[in-house]
Order: sequence, then C-alpha cells, then structure tokens
Amino acid sequence: MTKQIEFYLGALRDAGHRITEPRYAICGYLAATDQHPTPYQVYTEISARHPEISRATVYNTLKTLQQLGAIVELSFGADHTHYETDPSPHVNLICLRCHRVVDYAGEILDDSIQPAELTAFQQKIGFQPLVAKIDVLGLCQACQQAEARI
Repeated sequence: MTKQIEFYLGALRDAGHRITEPRYAICGYLAATDQHPTPYQVYTEISARHPEISRATVYNTLKTLQQLGAIVELSFGADHTHYETDPSPHVNLICLRCHRVVDYAGEILDDSIQPAELTAFQQKIGFQPLVAKIDVLGLCQACQQAEARI
C-alpha cells in the first residue's frame, strides 16, 4: 500500500468512516493518478473495474475527502470540477478554455513556498497547511492554436 492511499484511508478512518471496498477503490485510484480527475472521470475509471459502485458513492467520497483536506477541489463551474491529489508544493497550469490542469515543476517553484516554509507557518502562526500550490491561468497550446485558426 502506498503512502498516499494510506493518507486517504487514514483521513476517512479518523473522521469515523468505515473503509468499504468502494471507498478503498476510490482512494486507490486517487493515489495512483498523476492527473487532476473530474468526479465523472473517477466514476468512469472505477466503475469499469467495479460495476457495482454507485455514482453517489464516488461523489460523496470525493466530497468527504475534500472536506477533510485530503484532496483539493479545483472548481471551474458545476461541470468542470477537478481534484488535486498531489499535496506537494507545485504549480498548476490551468487552461481557461478546455479546463485542462497540468502540473508544472519548472523554475517558478524556486521562488515559491517550499516544504520547510510550510512547517514554519505552523510554528509561527499556528496555521497547519495541507497543500501548497500556485495556479497559473491561461490557454494551453492546443487552445492557442485553435484560437489562431479562428
């Protein structure tokens, strides 16, 4: 079992939730993905292997994990919610047209919040950060090319 799946399952257990087979499958999916899945994508991927899983279970488990701070909701309106599953400090490149979210680990991070600084937040001001990220909004290459053709 990976450290990330243990984190998700632990958050659910600590909040008093039972670890059912569907919840385990959802946590396993989230721990294994390097994408920023939508609730629909999570449901589609998991239901292919677990046809007995309900859409409500997926959506409720995602909402619970989000409320517990285990994952972060990236919302672009009702039909465009994605979930951030990587708690490490990083940059999200977010396309305003197609809503694609890509992690970027380039130079911009050199000047951003680092893990040691997150610990300092708690020590200095009593704030416990769970996730540190920077969102850069713009247009992805595919959307730029589509716009240029118009």
